Amino acid sequence: MPSPKSNRKVAEQLTQKVLLRLDGKDWPLVITHNVLIDCEELTGLNVLSGEVNLLRPSAKLVRALLYLALRNAGATYTLTEVGNLITPENIVLIQEGILQAWAASMPDKSEVDPANPTKATAE
Repeated sequence: MPSPKSNRKVAEQLTQKVLLRLDGKDWPLVITHNVLIDCEELTGLNVLSGEVNLLRPSAKLVRALLYLALRNAGATYTLTEVGNLITPENIVLIQEGILQAWAASMPDKSEVDPANPTKATAE
């Protein structure tokens, strides 16, 4: 059975990364299914159900998604430290980075069957 670490790498290889410069470093943000599950555990919000407004997210949601995406990229910040990295000067850039990473995790339009857009295909 493959290790969880190798599975994470496979998911990251299949998903386009969005670079976000934060704390003097470029971080590759990837929003994976596990990031979304961990986000729900941290915030109590189900982001897949439409329960939250991703265009106008709460501060709690922004901090959680950024923390989890950075952790997925290898960062060792605590949740509080990530919160301290978010400032009025960079909040819009961070929100845009999270949205772009989320959009990049979606299937390419050419991979979706127009006759049945909800049909799941996993290879």
